[in-house]
Amino acid sequence: MNVNRQDTLERFGGILKTTPLRLLLSTLVGGFAMWVEGGLWHNLILPIFNSNVQAHHDGLVIVLISYFVLAFLMTYIFLFSYQTGESVVIQGLKMGVVIGVLWVFPHGLAMAGTHNTSIVYEIQNTLYHMIEQGIGGIVVAFIMAKRIR
Repeated sequence: MNVNRQDTLERFGGILKTTPLRLLLSTLVGGFAMWVEGGLWHNLILPIFNSNVQAHHDGLVIVLISYFVLAFLMTYIFLFSYQTGESVVIQGLKMGVVIGVLWVFPHGLAMAGTHNTSIVYEIQNTLYHMIEQGIGGIVVAFIMAKRIR
């Protein structure tokens, strides 16, 4: 895919001018969806299957803000990667899966090296985040694709 940076920035600027609410909606809904998914997984489901994991509720507001930042970045990246003709669901899923790996795996490897955490756990965590951000990518794509078609 040949991406012209100037064209993309102009497209983003045009979308920002014409539908700032859609960008905000994509950021808020996508971020909230991933935050809820993360809360369900890490605090309700994972502790049932892994006795080493305990539910925690500290810093939920900061975590929510981080998901809003992530959803905004995903929205911006979706504008670079959107292609007409391919399913919006598939595009959102592909973008989200890549973001899930980029967001979690390098940090997980660093933690495995510096804090002696399990590399197997870090791989499992990355696989989970590929699903979580994949779903978030679908949400972002559905909201943004209506505007940029």
